[in-house]
Amino acid sequence: MGWKKVLRLKTHFYGRNTRLTLLGITIFVHLSVCLAQQSLKSEKIQFTNGDVQLSGELIIPEGEGPFPAIAFLHGSGPHTREGFRSYALKFAEIGLASLFYDKRGTGSSTGSWVTSSQEDLANDAVQAIDFLKNDPRINPDLIGLWCISQGGWVGPVVARKSKSISFAIIISGGGASPKESELFSYQNILNNTDLMDSDKAEAMELVNQYFDYLETGSGYTELKNKIAKSTEAVWYQYVQLDRILPDEQNRFNWEWVATYNPAPDIGNIDFPLLLMFGGKDASHPTELSVTKWKEFLSPSSLKKVVIEVFPEAGHGIRMRHIEGRPFAPGYEETMINWLEGIIE
Repeated sequence: MGWKKVLRLKTHFYGRNTRLTLLGITIFVHLSVCLAQQSLKSEKIQFTNGDVQLSGELIIPEGEGPFPAIAFLHGSGPHTREGFRSYALKFAEIGLASLFYDKRGTGSSTGSWVTSSQEDLANDAVQAIDFLKNDPRINPDLIGLWCISQGGWVGPVVARKSKSISFAIIISGGGASPKESELFSYQNILNNTDLMDSDKAEAMELVNQYFDYLETGSGYTELKNKIAKSTEAVWYQYVQLDRILPDEQNRFNWEWVATYNPAPDIGNIDFPLLLMFGGKDASHPTELSVTKWKEFLSPSSLKKVVIEVFPEAGHGIRMRHIEGRPFAPGYEETMINWLEGIIE
């Protein structure tokens, strides 16, 4: 996941940052598939997690069911269902149903992702899986997850909570812990400046103090005061922690960013996985993540995993540096071919 410089507009976990790249949600802009041109069924749906009502859409392919299905998990920040639509339409072409919904607190869904924990987001997805299981048009033995960025940490939690997951695609996420990912991203940002080494070290010292607060809950006043004193520093524009500092009441919901260890949840995975990463991802540490995925998966599970690294791609397998090419060559084909092998 990670951060970008403010002017690059990237979203962080807490939603108080103005960096809005809408990380984690990508669309196949080169697809011209239109729902009206196909005999697909698109239905507005609603399901609940406690007192939170999630609103979304279910696309059912043409033909006779029951169909395999996939539920989409968001990246960090505020995301509606729309970012998934092109994927869902493409997947329908190979006979795969899709459920995609507005993240809590966005679009037509109630609640707030800003004051929600990793467990809350995972439980939302578990309810989406249950919704699919209870639809007679869906094959309950072939339900999967599509996860991106932050979803790479939420997805394994969903798999721990629900025994109905039979496959998953994870893009630019997981393996490395959230803290490892965040520190990697901050360091990348600072390394790409002309700041003095002493300034970079001072910035990272504040970032580490911030993560200490997330983990322990202590030192809030001291951290807040230090942030306030740092706002005039030449390096502060690259971290801007005041925008995402959760108060003491909300800190518990984001403690996982500093403490979550993906190893146990990954170790429990026992279904086919497609893991895709960008070799030039500046937000999530690809090399470390691939190593950790391989380390944490059991030997038997590792045999069911396909790992693809697109050397020239960034986060989300995007190719932002090449005009007219939003994604790395082979990205879409890799997904479709792998899915066809799973659901055949």
